Amino acid sequence: MPPPGTNGRLARPFRALRHSSFRVYWVGQWVSVMGTWMHMTALSWLLYRLTSSPTALGLLTLARFGPSLLGSPLAGVLVDRLSRRGVVLATQAASLVQASVLAWLTLSGHVQVWHLLMLAFLQGSIDTVDMPARQTLQVDLVGVEDLQSAVSLNSTAFNLSRMVGPVAAGLITAAWSEGVCFAVNAFSYLAVLVALTLVQLRPQVMGRRRSIGLELLEGLRFVWHERRVRCVLAAMGVTSAIGLSYATVLPVLARDVLHAGARGYGLLLAGAGLGAVIGSLAAATRPPGISAVLTCLAAQGALGLGLVGLGAARSLAGSVAILAFVGLVVAVQMSTTNGFLQTTAPPALRGRVVAVYTWLFAGLAPVGGLLAGVLAESIGVVHTAMGAGVVCVLSAGTLSLAGCRHLGETGERGEGRGERTARAPGDSEGRR
Repeated sequence: MPPPGTNGRLARPFRALRHSSFRVYWVGQWVSVMGTWMHMTALSWLLYRLTSSPTALGLLTLARFGPSLLGSPLAGVLVDRLSRRGVVLATQAASLVQASVLAWLTLSGHVQVWHLLMLAFLQGSIDTVDMPARQTLQVDLVGVEDLQSAVSLNSTAFNLSRMVGPVAAGLITAAWSEGVCFAVNAFSYLAVLVALTLVQLRPQVMGRRRSIGLELLEGLRFVWHERRVRCVLAAMGVTSAIGLSYATVLPVLARDVLHAGARGYGLLLAGAGLGAVIGSLAAATRPPGISAVLTCLAAQGALGLGLVGLGAARSLAGSVAILAFVGLVVAVQMSTTNGFLQTTAPPALRGRVVAVYTWLFAGLAPVGGLLAGVLAESIGVVHTAMGAGVVCVLSAGTLSLAGCRHLGETGERGEGRGERTARAPGDSEGRR
């Protein structure tokens, strides 16, 4: 908790730390995410070492995030129906088992390419349910008044891990093997499992039970009819499918363009993580008078410019600096979008609305990742990165010209409208 007398705007990102349950969960989540980043870095490097194929990296992204493309909307219905704590406990335990199997296969020398793709698909299926459950669990820990702070702090923990985890993975891989990274990740899940058993949660708001199809349509209808929600989600979809596709081919950039090896690859990811830490905290300092929609569009345009610069860079130091900028603006867009959606959606629909966000974020990633891998193999990683940047700039400009920039909080139904209503639209029997 910030000390008394701290400037209000600077204190805002840390307000969620006033809640003891959030502090416990935050530390456990931080440890777990650190292991996850080590796992993901080692997995990409191992696959590229075994295949030397950018297309194989695209297939890995497809396997890892493909399940979200079909499953995220249904996962949102599940999250709104069940105990979020129970769902997260189950998904984290399943992730522990998956990481343990991969560690054994790698350390024993039996690992094959199909093992990597199959286990990545399994983890992607688990994450399809886990992501909306973990995102919406935050409001049960801190309430809506400190939700943006909780979102930003969780994003900060994610991105600090993104900064440190890849470096640790690069060093461990160089000294021992990728299997050690997978084993560390398996142990890291114990931290969040223990934390989840200790925290106290606020009552979870649920709507009236209907058929799964009707509940799914209810969430999609809300997303479509709320113009500001539709706009930030459209921008997030382009960023996920195109803007973030650079991560798929980053091993190619590290090895074949910058000639930096595994350690250089880790430094590139760490640079993006450092920028993302700053961006995550910055998102929570946005004054109420500045439109969340405008913030998201400005961040997406800046991302596009950063990717063009990444394609033009030829030094490791320059590329790390550019990726720090890219990480910053991506974190601003993602944290702002996440907080905006959770404070705008009615409580009984929160899981379904956040599931649409995770569907766009994780579900479109395999499409863009596979496309980036194929393009990098045919036209080169440099032109692939630059092309992605141009698309992001055009997206931000098009959405602005379409009128999204006028959909600010002032004069519109403000953020938090859904929080003042305990029932979903059309639900006259909301219950706890």
